[in-house]
Amino acid sequence: MKYENERKYRIPDKYIFKKLVSLAFDEWLILQWYDKKGLRTRLEIKKGEKVWTTNLKKEIKKGLREEEEDFLNEKEIDFDNLKSQRMVMKKRYLLNKDPEIVVDELLNPDNCIMYKKEFSEIMYLLEIEEKEKKVDLTEFLMDFLGDVFWKLEDLTYLDGYNNSDFAGEHQCDLNKMIGM
Repeated sequence: MKYENERKYRIPDKYIFKKLVSLAFDEWLILQWYDKKGLRTRLEIKKGEKVWTTNLKKEIKKGLREEEEDFLNEKEIDFDNLKSQRMVMKKRYLLNKDPEIVVDELLNPDNCIMYKKEFSEIMYLLEIEEKEKKVDLTEFLMDFLGDVFWKLEDLTYLDGYNNSDFAGEHQCDLNKMIGM
């Protein structure tokens, strides 16, 4: 079991989003499903490679969560069950490794996901998370982003901005989207 210390921000517009992703040195597609007990099943697709994981997070306090993660073999996946679970789809851009800074661009192909929040509120998000280095995350992000930092909206202590909170029921054709 490990602990996740992170901060979350909303990126207010496409211009700032594009400016931030221009700093990215890696990107991949993520699909996440949440069952009724909070178990997350995640598929990451990076350069054609698929990695499946399950994850259970327990919030200790805002910005700090206990996390348990395991890898899955694709043969173990119950695809029919995933169809009935709430879902999030996003493109993730990596800006820094340690602490990890990522920008998430939420996706909704063919409007097949009924997100629980207004899409414009969650379309562009930024997260910074401790990895090995123990640093003041806010201070590090301020230094890393410069003036752009002041344009972000801090969501860390607000309810409803975890992916599991706004994941929605879906009618997506997973076979068409990712070849399942």
